[in-house]
Amino acid sequence: MTQAPSAALPAHIGKYTVTGVLGRGACGIVYRGYDPLVARDVAIKVALDERGGPLAQRGEQAFFAEARAAGMLQHPHIVSVFDAGVDAGRGYIVMEYIDGQPLSARGSQSLPFDQVLDIGFKCARALGYAHARGVLHRDIKPGNIMLTRDGVPKLMDFSIAQLRDDSATDRVVVGTPLYMSPEQIRRDRLTPASDLYSLGTVLFELTAGVPPFADAALPALFQAIRHQAPPQLTTLRPDTPPEFSAIVDRLLRKDPEQRYPSGEALATVLSREFDRLRLSAAQLTRRESRDSLRRLHFFNGFSDAEIDEILNASSLATYGRGDAIIREGEIDDCFFILARGEAEVCKGDVRIHQLGKGDCFGEVGFLGANRRSATVTALTDVLALKINRSLMDQLSPDAQLHFYKAFAETLLYRLSLTTAKLSASGRGSATPA
Repeated sequence: MTQAPSAALPAHIGKYTVTGVLGRGACGIVYRGYDPLVARDVAIKVALDERGGPLAQRGEQAFFAEARAAGMLQHPHIVSVFDAGVDAGRGYIVMEYIDGQPLSARGSQSLPFDQVLDIGFKCARALGYAHARGVLHRDIKPGNIMLTRDGVPKLMDFSIAQLRDDSATDRVVVGTPLYMSPEQIRRDRLTPASDLYSLGTVLFELTAGVPPFADAALPALFQAIRHQAPPQLTTLRPDTPPEFSAIVDRLLRKDPEQRYPSGEALATVLSREFDRLRLSAAQLTRRESRDSLRRLHFFNGFSDAEIDEILNASSLATYGRGDAIIREGEIDDCFFILARGEAEVCKGDVRIHQLGKGDCFGEVGFLGANRRSATVTALTDVLALKINRSLMDQLSPDAQLHFYKAFAETLLYRLSLTTAKLSASGRGSATPA
């Protein structure tokens, strides 16, 4: 929570030391406080009437309903309630202090799909947990979802939450208009599907930068929520994955029975979509890596499948300028192909060769895990394909045959080149690193 400008602060509320003001609203004020008993920061919500005074009895009962509802819930994605009481005639609730901001603080900025999916998944899990314990939130919106500095979402403000076993029968319109479900506007009895609809409007807004319905006039807004189809996310944000757009479309259906049956069911679908996008990204990265390798001389004539096999038996390693890629005297069994950058080969204090994109080194160590006969140092930032000898058995016979043919040609070329350079310098022969 970000700290709001402070006015005159009470020194204490109950046993808690007041250290600042986090926020103000029509129905109360939230202070930042400190619990000396357990040595932790807390948020303290104090109930006020419209004149800034203590609530009447009915209002106070409603205020403490939040403590009752949220206090039943202990979940990593729900702001915890620690305590509640009355001090100087004013009711207060003590909650977990969140170092972060509500999602509403981002303004109209849209978020990356992976972040939207992560927020949706964790909020869906939190709602599934709350619903299973008989608690409906009834006011899911960006302002009631805190995002910690580490990007963890937490549902908060259960001030109008409803316990599903409540005996109260008065049905009033509650919630925030932009995020209300059609049944909230109709004053129907609410079910978990209403919270899921509201979460769908949040996911829509996080993706598109605007809520699905945004008419400033309440009658027109309520009419649209009840009867109009929402805009297509793929129209407002063309790069939206169709699978994700379909999830949000289902959440925003007018009939609660046509939405997801539970928060857990929604979380499962969002998790699958997250995995699908991550796999698609990995496949794209692999395709880009394969295309980069195909441009190297070593891989002339290799099929896509063979390059993929070699990628599975290797890793792309990065090195900064001056980093030793291999050191003279060390033992390992890796073979390197320079994909980007430049490096130099030195034996002792003698510079033998400079390497550039497409050049190979480490052949002798790769063949028998022998001691390195030279040091290879990055002259620039370097990206190198590092092929592990112990993983080569995973390759198909055809891929192995193709690899070792290219490897042998490279080894012969490097041996002849190194011998020629050392002979010219009068220092005799040597072997590659």
